Amino acid sequence: MRNRLIATVALALVVAVSAMAGEKFVLKLAHDQKSDQGYGPGVSRLVELLKEKAGDKIEIQVFDNGVLGNERDVTEGITLGSVEMSITTLGVMTNYEPRLGIINLPFLFSDWKQINSVFERGVMNPVFEDLANKRKMRVLSVYALGFRNIASNRAPIKTLDDLKGLKLRVPQAPLFIDTFKALGANPTPVPWGELYTAMQTKVVDAFENSSPVIEQFKMYEVAKYLSKTGHIWEGGCLLVSERIFASMPKELRTALTEAAVESAAYQRGLIQKESEEVEDALARQGMAVNGLDIAPFRAAVKNVHDEFIKKNGGKELLDSMLKP
Repeated sequence: MRNRLIATVALALVVAVSAMAGEKFVLKLAHDQKSDQGYGPGVSRLVELLKEKAGDKIEIQVFDNGVLGNERDVTEGITLGSVEMSITTLGVMTNYEPRLGIINLPFLFSDWKQINSVFERGVMNPVFEDLANKRKMRVLSVYALGFRNIASNRAPIKTLDDLKGLKLRVPQAPLFIDTFKALGANPTPVPWGELYTAMQTKVVDAFENSSPVIEQFKMYEVAKYLSKTGHIWEGGCLLVSERIFASMPKELRTALTEAAVESAAYQRGLIQKESEEVEDALARQGMAVNGLDIAPFRAAVKNVHDEFIKKNGGKELLDSMLKP
């Protein structure tokens, strides 16, 4: 606690001196994906847009591919002052603001149009503001990972029976665990960076993630089957320290916000296009790709939706998200 207080005070002093001196803001941005895939092109676009809008007044230093640690590490780093920005999945962010998990409710969205509408209409903005006020982390925008599918070594997933007892890796997020318990699997949290080995050594027999991420990290090397469940849409929150953000002049806050929103729209478009093409690439790498009837799966997780709303609230938020 003492170290955290010292770090926070030091950060505040540095920011205050920089602001008074008119110096540029240097922001370290950490994420766990590659520079040319996933979040990477969106981050590159963010840097370009910020240069156009703010000149040399804000510099973003990018630390990708998990070099500064896993998602939880770098997100904690925002509160400690060791990093100023990160991209952290919604699933992990539910540890800081449970209502963010509403986007992760299973089988909630059927297409990208619904997802983009949620962000374009600012449906989640009240939740984002609460996060900034309570946790001192501001969500500037949401990048995409996409609709998540199941990759398995045991068998293709075609019916609920195929999930029974399956040791399936999930993120360290309660909603993912609850979802796969409801579907009959044995959800097992494993850090993403350890998953490749966990599949090789049969610690788990399956995992779930978006098809572009599966291709990006060559997970087809350790999984035989890809079942297009599309069970959860996942994205990453582009975060900035609220203390840093609040210390910026208004014009720089505006520039950073606009660049974040525009870069996220650009990146989501790339992932949508890639998602529509990548299954063919995975099949060429040897994975057996199959579709399935998701109606029984959707029915099996109804209680997950009900329990989430009962525990966290957000019925009006959910209704707003599902509006055309």
